[in-house]
Amino acid sequence: MNYINIDNRSGLRSYLGKFEEKGLHIIALDIEAESNLHAYGERLCLTQIFDGVNKVIIDPFRIDNDSLKLLFENANILKVMYDAGSDLSLLKNSADIEIKSILDLRPAADLLDYDKKDLHSVIAFELGIFLEKKKKFQKHNWANRPVFEEAIDYALNDVIHLLPLKDVILAKLYAKKLFEPFFLKNLQIQSKDYTRNPEDKYRKINGYGRLRDDKKTVFRRIFDIREKYAKRCDMPPHNVIHKADLINIVKDPKYVNKLRFSKRISTDLIQDILHELRAAVEAD
Repeated sequence: MNYINIDNRSGLRSYLGKFEEKGLHIIALDIEAESNLHAYGERLCLTQIFDGVNKVIIDPFRIDNDSLKLLFENANILKVMYDAGSDLSLLKNSADIEIKSILDLRPAADLLDYDKKDLHSVIAFELGIFLEKKKKFQKHNWANRPVFEEAIDYALNDVIHLLPLKDVILAKLYAKKLFEPFFLKNLQIQSKDYTRNPEDKYRKINGYGRLRDDKKTVFRRIFDIREKYAKRCDMPPHNVIHKADLINIVKDPKYVNKLRFSKRISTDLIQDILHELRAAVEAD
């Protein structure tokens, strides 16, 4: 698949400048990211664009945030997306980037009551285009470089059909007098504050809410120890200590002795982790 590859600041600014000079105002947009699956933390890994003529891949690793904001935060570019909520959350919390002027087609899937509401199913239903769902890319490590051409083709497939899909969906919404609720949903998506509450990282662990207050204090200490070493090892936190084991340690401090660690963590580091965990549960 032919596409424009942008991997530096000047390339992105040049593309956006030409886009504006041509009087264009709409793109299809999607991103690929790392989110504590293969490494520690969240990170934008790839951006895919289709502007009606050009397919564009943007590699953000060597592009500064201010330059990326020229794209994402440009209110003069309408960005057609599908199910934008998770992308909005990731960019806001990992890079303090907000995506502005979005047309999210996902709310239409509910309003039009499609049987299957994932993007590939909607494209198949409305456009008669059946995209191959390659399971190997569902947990693909998009932080790896170089990005293989097959992976790029897979990523671009999620944007090249969004603009014609938009036309079909908007026509259906208009015919069914569903325009207003659709745009209301879009306004709600864009007006939402996606900044995460720091408390959420504790609350979302299954079992945390049922702990007594004193046990919650212990849980936070061991949770933060896990975060510390996950960051140091650049590993997903659950690969350092599983979420269920955090709760088990709180309920039974001796459970620390039953922990098993990844071979990626050195013996010395494991001893440091165990020492800090024991100190954390014995502090009370």
